[in-house]
Amino acid sequence: MNLRCDGSMRISVRMWTMKTCLAIGITALVLTGCKKKDAGSEGSVKAAEGPSAFSAWTQKDAAKLWDGAWTSRMNLQSNKKKTMSMAGEPVALEIKDGKATVNGGDKDQPLGFSFEAPCAAKFAEEITEGSMKGGTSYITMLFVVQNGELVVGSGAGGYRKGKAAIVCSEGMDGGIHIVEDNGTCVTWSQKFKEWEKKPNTCVWSQKDGKDVLTIGTGDWSTVVVADGDVLESEQFTEWSSKSYHKRAKDFADAKAQTLAKIKESDPAEQAKAAGGVVGKTDTVLSLIATAASDPALKGKPVELTALYLNSGSSTDKSGKTTESMVLVESKEQLKLSITCELGDNKAPEGLVQYDKVTVKGTLDESFGKPALQGCTATKVP
Repeated sequence: MNLRCDGSMRISVRMWTMKTCLAIGITALVLTGCKKKDAGSEGSVKAAEGPSAFSAWTQKDAAKLWDGAWTSRMNLQSNKKKTMSMAGEPVALEIKDGKATVNGGDKDQPLGFSFEAPCAAKFAEEITEGSMKGGTSYITMLFVVQNGELVVGSGAGGYRKGKAAIVCSEGMDGGIHIVEDNGTCVTWSQKFKEWEKKPNTCVWSQKDGKDVLTIGTGDWSTVVVADGDVLESEQFTEWSSKSYHKRAKDFADAKAQTLAKIKESDPAEQAKAAGGVVGKTDTVLSLIATAASDPALKGKPVELTALYLNSGSSTDKSGKTTESMVLVESKEQLKLSITCELGDNKAPEGLVQYDKVTVKGTLDESFGKPALQGCTATKVP
């Protein structure tokens, strides 16, 4: 995820597991608190905005392939969720006559749409609330044209002509990488709205019978594998294989599919489908369903009966340790749970998994989910 103010600040965030990079979602967000600009005014599709070196790699009919309705994923600034999905939140997207419209499950809103490079499309969202109000959030989607079809992914993707190549990548060393036939390699990036380039190290090799291009050195290097003249990182291939960006019949169909996906992954909707009753708080499922529909309940006392799943503890800077319990409705509903922080209280002695307990506490939230603070727990005989 790249954050910068008109290109002047660029902070890249990656998560590493066994030296494998998982960039956060497909989106590269660029937040600008600078002069207000109407995101919708960028609606006409522009040619690649970068240096002339990019133009030689422009794919025929790329703009036309973006036209139409899609189900996709973006982390929009207008999305009120407190948590951010690594793959982006489900959205419906329509691109028509060079203009983009997005719907995150509630309302249609315009997005600017242009090409940053032959393998990177850029969407512009006007920020209308908060400390960055008046600025613009940019969401970059990496893509390739393969066998005449548009393929959208995350990580790194591009094209080659023999040993020459262009690769668009996200992350710490993200940018637009150009490799010449003679091995010369440069990486282009934006700073203060201006493009600048720096030398880089790019090496071709072979693995499992396939040509592999490594851009950069060390843990932060970008690795793409050739499939014909298309180059994709492992992450790009994995993301695109999950059909996160998929064509829909029309915008109405895309919105219907998006709404269904949102409901399917929404804990409150899951709780209601499993039997939770909105308006009640005496069970785990009802509390999850009710808390989502009534924010005024936060800070109010709650009493419910549940099954004890497990417990854990945390220690603050002062050295004070606090115990927490995880509660569920039943053995069949382990994914829908709430946390009960005991504070200065203690869990009942001899408590084992799936014992029934009655708990009292103050309703709060943790990681966007309902949670209880200052709990007292009593084991039900």
